Amino acid sequence: MRADEDHTSSCKTTQGKQAWEAVHGSFGEFLGELRSLFPPELLGEPGWERMLALAHRLPVHVADQRFGFEFDLCDPEPTADFCVVPSPGSRLAEFYVRQGELASPDSAAAALGAFLTEQASDPQGLLSEGKGGVILEYDLVGISSEQPAPPGVFIVTQDLSDKSHTQKLYGDPEPLAAALWAAAGRPPDTGILRQAQKIYDALPTEGYVSQAGVMPGRAKQALRFIVRLDSAEDVVEMLMRLDWPGCPAQAAETLDGLEEVTRPVVGLSIDVTKEGISHRAGMELFRPVEWYKMDRSGWTLLIDRLTDKGLCLPGKARGLKAWPQLVQMFTEDGVYRVLQTINHVKLVVDRGETTAKAYAGMYVLRGVQQMATTP
Repeated sequence: MRADEDHTSSCKTTQGKQAWEAVHGSFGEFLGELRSLFPPELLGEPGWERMLALAHRLPVHVADQRFGFEFDLCDPEPTADFCVVPSPGSRLAEFYVRQGELASPDSAAAALGAFLTEQASDPQGLLSEGKGGVILEYDLVGISSEQPAPPGVFIVTQDLSDKSHTQKLYGDPEPLAAALWAAAGRPPDTGILRQAQKIYDALPTEGYVSQAGVMPGRAKQALRFIVRLDSAEDVVEMLMRLDWPGCPAQAAETLDGLEEVTRPVVGLSIDVTKEGISHRAGMELFRPVEWYKMDRSGWTLLIDRLTDKGLCLPGKARGLKAWPQLVQMFTEDGVYRVLQTINHVKLVVDRGETTAKAYAGMYVLRGVQQMATTP
């Protein structure tokens, strides 16, 4: 490409962004255009209104990266939680920084803004380029649309393929916990840190912490660690090494029969409080394809297995099977495509009860925009 062609392409991209922002004053205005893409079994009107109320508080820059939805497969109500990806230095991250500057100094919003500012400027930070990213998760189910809780903050590694890199990045719970407490505006808790160390001590040779999070909107102070393990057997063995207060045999039974239709690796999600390891254990299952591939037939096999095990209601199964697609949309600012995929399914065992959730994503492709690989 010649220099003048490159300049012309750059101008067109800038003009496209300006047109996009002029038409969509908020993310809510854009999301409203996508209402028809949500199967009614997954998101009904009450859930949609809560989602839209939050979306109107967020900038259209949410759509610069992929954004996602959490669907409870065992709840007959068609509702969803919501997550966004404010990569350090991005326009969405700048929005949260400005929100923090305007908020009360002792608020969760101020803490999050300061955290993103620090991480964007620190070449040694957990979120520095090539290391990690951040995901914000908004609880919307059962929450008032007028006053949503502060989002959960999750620090996640960018590259799960390099185990040595990940083990070095998250090889010590102390800096990871300190970053999460800073993001939530909470003081360090030595009791929680002591319990978190037990997770690291129980890791098998090939296991590692792939991400961790904090939920500042919840009254109980806790940290969540997600451990990447090579198999279902490793999950059961690690729960036993942790003296998990639940029943490892129930976890094994929950995973039984699913390994044939999923990737062997399992993400084990454990919450820790200063009192100890929580009764709740989540097990994340993935298809053996990249997140941006729809894989309809593969997901159908897994959804059918979950339905047979009583972990997915028939209506939710229909909605989830209809989700993966690539749709071309026509709006005032032109034509764009929306890619809908399923990232993973999480099985949760808690005090004898087992439930399942699906984490689905959307990615907006405008003009010549290329597919990104953010967390």
